[in-house]
Amino acid sequence: MKRVPLIRIGLLIALLPILLAFSTSLLNGTSIFDEGSGSGAYLWLLMLTVPIGLLLVVIGLLVKLLRRFGS
Repeated sequence: MKRVPLIRIGLLIALLPILLAFSTSLLNGTSIFDEGSGSGAYLWLLMLTVPIGLLLVVIGLLVKLLRRFGS
């Protein structure tokens, strides 16, 4: 059975809006916080992705602990 790296996926999901805002601000030459250009609008996604990402990290840690101490 192949293991899914839930901790890494959770961290990627949590930080994805910051990476998107940074990369689009570099391409457009605008500020990362400027919502008019669209780069700052990605930061609003943090309200969804941070809780989902943290939930995946916690689940991944629990699975890792249960595998280590459960068997």
